[in-house]
Amino acid sequence: MAYDLGIEGGVIVSGSGRRQAHLYVQDGAIAAVADERLGARERLDVSGLFVLPGVIDGHVHFQDPGDTSREDFIAGSSAAAVGGVTTLIEHTHSHPVRDIGFFEEKAVHLRDRSVIDYGLAAHVWPEDVAQVERLWRAGVQFFKVFTCATHGVPAILPGPMLELFHAVAKFDGLCLVHCEDEFITAANEERLRKLGRKDYGILLEWRTREAEQVAVNTTALLARLTGARTIIAHVSHPQALDLISRERAAGARLWVESCPQYFYLNEDEVLQYGPLRKFTPPARSLAEAEGLWQRLAAGEITHISTDHAPSTLEQKAEGKHDMWQCHFGLPGIQTTLTMLLNAVNTGRLTLEHVVRLVAETPAALYRLWPKKGNLRPGADA
Repeated sequence: MAYDLGIEGGVIVSGSGRRQAHLYVQDGAIAAVADERLGARERLDVSGLFVLPGVIDGHVHFQDPGDTSREDFIAGSSAAAVGGVTTLIEHTHSHPVRDIGFFEEKAVHLRDRSVIDYGLAAHVWPEDVAQVERLWRAGVQFFKVFTCATHGVPAILPGPMLELFHAVAKFDGLCLVHCEDEFITAANEERLRKLGRKDYGILLEWRTREAEQVAVNTTALLARLTGARTIIAHVSHPQALDLISRERAAGARLWVESCPQYFYLNEDEVLQYGPLRKFTPPARSLAEAEGLWQRLAAGEITHISTDHAPSTLEQKAEGKHDMWQCHFGLPGIQTTLTMLLNAVNTGRLTLEHVVRLVAETPAALYRLWPKKGNLRPGADA
């Protein structure tokens, strides 16, 4: 037979190794991986190149439906495709999915608004625990939980989190938890506002390492006590990893997400660039970034996402004279794979490790394996 497409002569990379082979596609799926050339109606000669699975970005914020002046799904998914992302999982803080009705409504709205494959996540409010199993059965990929009030989403404090984790563990669901302590961040904000502070430095005094560590500690402990599958989102520094590692060693079902900004940016840049470095948790020190590189290479960080949340330059400029006034967030979906490939070129990572970080592990976590995350026969092309 003649396949639709042959991708021939490349080096196919998985999380466990690489081989030179020819890959053939039929009806949008990988049909064969062969040492010899097979029939194909169209051929691409990729000799001398590496062939990797598409990136799965599990932490993305397109403002659609919502404030699409920041970005809509068409623009965001197009940027993703340029950056090598073929599947994303999106959740929007301004118009969060909290029940079956809006989950279905959003799916209809987005039916023709993405150029790549996507899934949707749901947010959890303290009063929403009864909704989570229905949402999971309907197909949400995970439940987003905040331990501090952020983006208009209320905090899930330890009591409600314990209830939520027990509920999610019963059906083996998955939570992605933003870890910054509600009481520490609120006290810091109150103190800074009373002082009349509006300068760029407020971010570092507001969203502190201690706030992240306290929330990570509580979340990781509750995950172990309940058995709930839990991802600690956007880990920013090694001390937070220490707390997670302790609970993982004790049996907690924890995964660790980090993002390129914590490896490539540093906290001193906040004082220079202000709104353009306003994301949370914020970047930490150069020494802590180096520590993250070492822990990433050692396998303590299970996967990389972007926490992609762009604004226009005009919107970020609203914080030029008052840092409180501009949006959190920065873009990343178009550049993350490039940054990781740069880490391969500088010897920090291997290609196989990159495949595990952005393809294989996310596919397994988000119920996408084996259709996603690999280049085996039967997987999506």
